[in-house]
Amino acid sequence: MLTVRLELSKSRLLRRFDAEGHAGAGLGRNIACAAATVLLRTADHACRDLGIVERRAAARPGELAVDLRKATDGRDEWLRGVTDFLVRGMSDLQLEFPDQIALQVETMED
Repeated sequence: MLTVRLELSKSRLLRRFDAEGHAGAGLGRNIACAAATVLLRTADHACRDLGIVERRAAARPGELAVDLRKATDGRDEWLRGVTDFLVRGMSDLQLEFPDQIALQVETMED
């Protein structure tokens, strides 16, 4: 089971995301896990390009944790797009593969 946690600010902007585990059997052999990996890596790369990644950890295959700084200088709307993309994509995957992907979306204090 792949567990993905998305932490959003009260204003629904991504603050942290992490993933642990694998969907299905066999590392690198599951479409649900591959799709989730692409979504998470793309969000990670986009946030790094924007310069808002505060901390990133990927201790071993199947693990990723990314903490974000608050977006400044009018970049909130850009981050809102990344947030909406990741929440929607992961939600769709969970609906399609409920036995393989667990999604937790939490709202935190700003």
